[in-house]
Amino acid sequence: MSTTPLTRRSLLRAAGLLAGGAGAATLLTACGADEPAAAGGGGTRSAKVQPRSPGTAGAIRDSVAEQFGLEAKHGLRLDRKAGGGPGAGQEQLLTGVLDIYAFGPLGATEVNTSGHDVVIVGPSLWNHGRWIVPADSPYQSIADLKGKKVGVQPPSSDTYRAAALASAVNGIRFDREFKLFTGQPIANLALYERGDLDAIIAIEPNATRLVGSGNRQLASVGELWQKGTGDSSPLFLNGTAVRRDWLAANRETAKAYVDFTLEAWRLIKQDPTLIAKYHADYGVPAEEKKAIELLPERLAPVYADVWDDTVFANLEKQIDLAIEVGVLKKRADKPVYEKL
Repeated sequence: MSTTPLTRRSLLRAAGLLAGGAGAATLLTACGADEPAAAGGGGTRSAKVQPRSPGTAGAIRDSVAEQFGLEAKHGLRLDRKAGGGPGAGQEQLLTGVLDIYAFGPLGATEVNTSGHDVVIVGPSLWNHGRWIVPADSPYQSIADLKGKKVGVQPPSSDTYRAAALASAVNGIRFDREFKLFTGQPIANLALYERGDLDAIIAIEPNATRLVGSGNRQLASVGELWQKGTGDSSPLFLNGTAVRRDWLAANRETAKAYVDFTLEAWRLIKQDPTLIAKYHADYGVPAEEKKAIELLPERLAPVYADVWDDTVFANLEKQIDLAIEVGVLKKRADKPVYEKL
């Protein structure tokens, strides 16, 4: 995903919140409207989405959906297109390769002020970044890690943006006060396990695997946000995002997809044993018994199953703070979220 440079004028800009907008790829015209109702009164609606991403926090959704027949229940036919990591998926949404993908509020604001028109129409995940250190590490807080080597996802990721924001509201300039190693989660994990990093901001399920093997969690990004802002709500990471032109022609499909995801998350929260049952989706092998034991407690809270004024307030707070310190030049012309 290409970046759109912004002038560094503030603490948070110095803190590394500049994550880069999407490239200036031309939006393609949305393809196809909702399909007509099927015989018998049912309706089947198609949408192009990425396939499940093994080893990620959201990987379990499709297994739960298959177990409970959620795709058919919500009248969906999901056309799973191959894709890369988060940056590639977001670019594919902008160019029409995908109809639906995940965006966070800062990322959506950045691309919309760069000429695109993306809107978040439902929740996906609360923030699940965790600051992890080895068991024998002398560091007891993230402030103790100043000047140390820390692994984190690329600056274009929602995980990086949130970690930078949560650090900054606690008075820590992210990219100046740590020696950051940015890369995909698996690459940073390899560096960390080799002993080349003092700490890693790991996402789930890697964070749970690390804790299960004896590493220590200093803090979560969400906890740091709450401490620095006084906001008691969970920190929103990303949600179901679509292009607004596609939404105009496929509103019922978008609503069905949001309901499909919400039901999967609520089923998991009602029965967290599903998380351990599908541990292989998370990339956790059967021999990692401690990690599997920890998964339900640590992962169930990650799934965002509400989309209401409390969530919208959190989105606004993230955007407002970014604008206040100059990390975003301006607010998008239209809200970057909507309730269907």
